Amino acid sequence: MPARTVLFLQHIEVEKPGLILDALDGSGLHADIRNLIDTPGASADDLPPVSDLAGLVVMGGPMNADDLAGHPALKLERDLLADALRAGIPTLGVCLGAQLLARVQGLAVRTSTEMGRPGEIGWAPLRDVDRDDPVVGPLAEAPAVLHWHGDRIVPAADTRVLASTGSTECQAFRAGPAAWGLQFHLEVTPGLQDNWLAEPSFTAEAEEALGPDATTRLRADALAAAPALRPLAERSLSHLRTLFMERAGL
Repeated sequence: MPARTVLFLQHIEVEKPGLILDALDGSGLHADIRNLIDTPGASADDLPPVSDLAGLVVMGGPMNADDLAGHPALKLERDLLADALRAGIPTLGVCLGAQLLARVQGLAVRTSTEMGRPGEIGWAPLRDVDRDDPVVGPLAEAPAVLHWHGDRIVPAADTRVLASTGSTECQAFRAGPAAWGLQFHLEVTPGLQDNWLAEPSFTAEAEEALGPDATTRLRADALAAAPALRPLAERSLSHLRTLFMERAGL
């Protein structure tokens, strides 16, 4: 029987799959959510082989994609992403997950300091959206999506970049016929953002970027964007759901 599991890899508890997980409702797929960062002595045995997966989703986190010494589990995740690409497993990387996917493809990931740019935090629209792409294309009409990152992917000449913003050249990219990296947080709803802002580290980072009224501004912008953004996000994620289900034989 084909595998029906979609593996979600989280890096911190608060950065949950949100709308990505919601997209699996009623699909017959099983969501397996794991966090290897918090697993002492994690090894490849703590991850299923890609042959057991209908899909793979790697979420965000504050770690640098190249900090394999500080977070050895990131090497395991990069190896799994490489296996998934080779096997044609439908794959989505979000923020850190996108950066890990980029590193698997040999792309560089640079810090804000290296790029000479501040971090990008806040709700803003995407630019230069590839409208032909089934995942990112619907977001060309989105009033705003949530950006929350410092490190940035440096695309190569042959990278299929799907969207950008003024300070981030590669907001989304294709990594093959069934794999996408999103630098922005399509999964976040106003409620999930509230959970982020309940964490002192998130609030401090937001205030450093946006000023003392950061939480008020972020909450207002999330609520303003949500009515138009949610159906577009659901359209985007329905394509991934279809790929997962096809892989699972559903």
